[in-house]
This record gives sequence, structure tokens and C-alpha cells, in this order.
Amino acid sequence: MTPLAGVRPHRNVQTGQTTSPAFKEGRMPEESLNDTPQQRARKAFIDLVTREEDAAIDLAQAAPLIALEEYPDLDIASCITQLDLLAQRVRSELGLPGPDQLPQLPTKLDLLTVIGAMNLVLFEQDHFKGNQADYYSPSNSFLNKVLEKRKGIPITLSLVYMEVGKRVGLQIEGIGLPFHFIVRCRLPDGYTYIDPFEHGRLLSEEECRERIYRVFKRKTDFDPHWFEPVSHKQLLIRMLTNLKHIYTHQEDYVRALSICDRILLLAPGTLAERRDRGIVHFHLKHYARAVKDLAAYVEHAPAGEDTSDIQRQIKAIRQMIAMLN
Repeated sequence: MTPLAGVRPHRNVQTGQTTSPAFKEGRMPEESLNDTPQQRARKAFIDLVTREEDAAIDLAQAAPLIALEEYPDLDIASCITQLDLLAQRVRSELGLPGPDQLPQLPTKLDLLTVIGAMNLVLFEQDHFKGNQADYYSPSNSFLNKVLEKRKGIPITLSLVYMEVGKRVGLQIEGIGLPFHFIVRCRLPDGYTYIDPFEHGRLLSEEECRERIYRVFKRKTDFDPHWFEPVSHKQLLIRMLTNLKHIYTHQEDYVRALSICDRILLLAPGTLAERRDRGIVHFHLKHYARAVKDLAAYVEHAPAGEDTSDIQRQIKAIRQMIAMLN
């Protein structure tokens, strides 16, 4: 069996263990010698996100596997090494030895000092920043390109921040606010929120709420669940959803379908995603598949504003199929 292109054994500087990304305990996704690099990447992604419990999904492996379908020569181990090296530099700024010698942060070390060191390395020395000039470029959603260009959107910059923090010894959680993704860190007296898209700006919960109120205007629209940490699958879904919107806006339905498939792999019961994939199938003239997805949506979705529209679309597609036959 040939190894997956771009996936090489990697020594984790934090644990000293050697692992093969997406393959644990010697398990390999079933491959065919005739598989394309994109097919092998998809199988590796499926293996990673379906065999592991959510908290055990390694985002530093899963995110590059998303990019591997677009960049088949991508070296995932190189991406992980870059995160390792960023964390080593943060620890050096703090005067700490490598994680193999001191995995945990000293209990007396002020966590705000650790965050300051992370912001120094990531934003002042390495110049990571939000790509405001080309916000809707697909490259902003691919971890390898974010590490290469030092530019990204809120969720990918937050992912970098979370993964570097983990390697430093700091627990950083992703927070999916409406229209903006940030991270948070628990301090002895509460949480501090950090915006990697704005050079690691520190925010209080009240400042985060004010941002939300500016978007929704009415405070009654506020949902406290927005401040709950997102799961690993939720973070991956949000990354993929960004790509789906970009590709459908560009009418690149081949790539959009690839994204829809992976979203439904992570969240198979999401009816809206089933509907969206049906619409993408229709644009690709996959009429039978379009009917199957759209019919499943109509059958299980509660009566909504678009249900009758989807039913009419199903009827029109079936008429097209009959004409083709």
C-alpha cells in the first residue's frame, strides 16, 4: 500500500512521540493504487474525523488534510513543524526549556505574560495579520497558505493561535461569535478573549458583547451560547463553510461539492447542508443526486419559507430527467 502523498511521520516536540498524521495505532485508510492524491487526502480526512472522539481530533492534522485536496504536494509534517517552531520561540521568549523537558507551564508564571509572548512572536516578529485586502480568497482558509503568507481570516488565524498555545502549554479555546471567530484563555480571575485577526488584541466579555450588539442592534438577539467553546468538528465545519460560500459565489461548483461532502461527513444530520449540496448537484447537472438530497431536505425539514420552493425545484428537475430519458 502506498503512503498518502504529503503525509510523513512527524516527531512531536511536546511529547517526543513519532506519529503519522491521520493514522493512529497503525491504522491506515483503505487505498487503491489508482486513487488520485485528492482521493487519498479525502480518505485520510475521513479516517481522522470518524475514528476519533471530537476532543481527540488533531486540528493541526485535520486542517492541512482539507488543504491537501487543493494542494496535493502539500507536506503536512512541514505545517506541523512550523507550529512547533513558533511555540519553541514563544517558550524561548519566556526563558523556558523545550516542552520535552518541561511540558507544563510553571504554576507561578503569569498567563498574561505568556499571551504577551505569543503575541510578540506571532504578530510583531512574524507579522501574522488579517488579510483584509483579499478577505475572500480561498487561500485564507487553507492552513498551509496561512503559514506561508502569514495572512488569514479570523478562524484560520485563531487556529494557528490555538495550536501554538497548545504547544506552549496554554489552553486556548475557539469562540465562534456571529460573523467573527476569536479565542479565549482562562485566567485565575476569569476569561480573557483574544482576537488574532486584530494582532492578538485582548478583549473582555463585555467588549465582545458590544461588538455583537453593533451587529444585531437589539440586545434581545443575544445568545449566551455564542460564548461557549466550539468543538473541533464545529471549527472544521466553520472553515469548510467559509470555503463553500466562496466557491458557490464564484460558481465553482466542482470545488463546492467537495466542500459540501466534507461538511456532511462531519455533520451528517444537518438538513440545510443536505439542501445546499442538492443545489450544487443541480448546477453540476447531477440531477438524480440533486433530487435525492433535496427530497431528503423536504421530508425531514420543518415547514419553512423555502420548503415550497424546494418542492417546485424537485418537480422541475424530475421533469428534466424525464425529458432526458
